[in-house]
Amino acid sequence: MYKIGVIGDKDSILGFKALGMSVFPVTSALEAQETIDKIASMQYAVIYITEQFAKDIVSTIDKYKDQRFPAIIPFPAIRVLWVSA
Repeated sequence: MYKIGVIGDKDSILGFKALGMSVFPVTSALEAQETIDKIASMQYAVIYITEQFAKDIVSTIDKYKDQRFPAIIPFPAIRVLWVSA
């Protein structure tokens, strides 16, 4: 059975876990790139990735464009703004 994975900052991806998706929190573009390469070979048909990391690893995403799986789909990250009193 194929799986769905979500890569991004913890705040943006944690909610996807409640939907049964595998979440992979990362803190850098390099970590995101390594995670894509790792899970692409683990029967993940769809990988969602936050735009903040996707924009920095276009070459990694492009190498999967001509393959049937995984489909790599960027989505906007949640932006948390802290206001100090």
